[in-house]
Amino acid sequence: MSFDLSAINSIRTGHIAPERPAARGAGDGGFADALKMQADVHVDAIPASPPKEVMDEVLAAQRAIEDMHARGRTLHFEMDAGRVKILLQDLDGNVLRQVPGSQALEISTGRVVE
Repeated sequence: MSFDLSAINSIRTGHIAPERPAARGAGDGGFADALKMQADVHVDAIPASPPKEVMDEVLAAQRAIEDMHARGRTLHFEMDAGRVKILLQDLDGNVLRQVPGSQALEISTGRVVE
């Protein structure tokens, strides 16, 4: 950074510049040394597989979908004026009825809803 006073006041000329920091030597705790220290650390932010509880819920949802499909039904989700619209359809895509969100949650847990 530099600041030239002569550009502001032509009578007073001066030049202000910060002092440059001294060059760092090896082993003084700089960035390269920090990287070397972290080389032995292994961080696994993403697990190899989802937790058991999550897998149980995924499998329950899959069973509900398979059951609905076996009965010739599917749930279709679409956005309508900023809201989610849930439609119960046959396998050909014909809309049988619109489903309230609370009822869709019951269906997703495997409950039979008429």
